[in-house]
Amino acid sequence: MENNELVSISQGALAIMNPTTPEKVLAAGRAAGLRAGSRVVEAGCGNGTILALWGREYGISGVGVEAREDACGRAEQTFRAAGIGDRVAVRCMDAREYVPDEPFDCAAAIGASHIWGGFAATLDALLGMVTDEGTIVIGDRCWRSDRTPPEFAREWPDILTEYEILGTVREAGLDVAAVIRADGNDWDRYESGIWQSVLSWLGDNPGHPERDFMIDYLHRLQDEYFGYSREHMGWAIFVLVPGFW
Repeated sequence: MENNELVSISQGALAIMNPTTPEKVLAAGRAAGLRAGSRVVEAGCGNGTILALWGREYGISGVGVEAREDACGRAEQTFRAAGIGDRVAVRCMDAREYVPDEPFDCAAAIGASHIWGGFAATLDALLGMVTDEGTIVIGDRCWRSDRTPPEFAREWPDILTEYEILGTVREAGLDVAAVIRADGNDWDRYESGIWQSVLSWLGDNPGHPERDFMIDYLHRLQDEYFGYSREHMGWAIFVLVPGFW
């Protein structure tokens, strides 16, 4: 099954396609200094929930960039429903190909580092979208410690520890203004939402040629989660600002 279709099936129904909450998303926006007039770009904006939250609460304007056409349509609906359709637009394209007409005040990638292949590459890409005084918001997976069993760590070679993320941020000339971590309940809610979406699809598509693949996919996700992810893998939103050094 094509990856974008798989993501749409497994996560398309989730309001926020990450193990976090609206309250934590708003806390990240507050730490990033978002306010009326701030221009924000979000790479991999999904169905637009995060930009909608920031638009309603802080009065931002900007652009969401999303490659999946079905998600682009939902994002447009989300922006209209939030009353920000005149301030926030969707660009339906690969974020790697997006070039802003002018730099933004803030660039975000919440659970979208896979677009560039990891935290460091994502940070570099987002820095190219903001002003010299711009802020960066990245939500990403991270290992809880540097003692993750090698057999698990090899499955996710692009994931860093939080301390490695800190070093990457400082090497880029930035400081961490805030870290907003997912807790166990956030993880359980997120993963369970994916499982329920896949189970719903299986119930609705008894004769689909990809049915066996989807069953295997569901079981593989659950094996990973119960086997090691729940214990060893974290997720957090990192709010990054220009360094004072």
